Amino acid sequence: MKKRKKRRGSNRREMICISAVVVVLMCVVFTQSSRLREKNAGYEARIEELNAEIAEESERAEEIEELKEYVKTPEYAGEVARQKLGMVGEDEILFRSDD
Repeated sequence: MKKRKKRRGSNRREMICISAVVVVLMCVVFTQSSRLREKNAGYEARIEELNAEIAEESERAEEIEELKEYVKTPEYAGEVARQKLGMVGEDEILFRSDD
């Protein structure tokens, strides 16, 4: 009978040790999961920022394509000739001031 009493007492100690290990593991898992949630929130914010940048760059690429097409037109060549070379069209009159 004495052996049974020892066995019951050791069962309680084992259960307490196992419970303590489980509690410690739960604390570790909870801590790690909260860290992962914080990282995930940071990554989500970064994704939103990058998506906004992508949208801006897409708009810019469209503008560049439009400008690329405009550069090929004769209107652009005439505009550059007027601005940089001071040329005047055939049907235009040039007025200069003496200042």
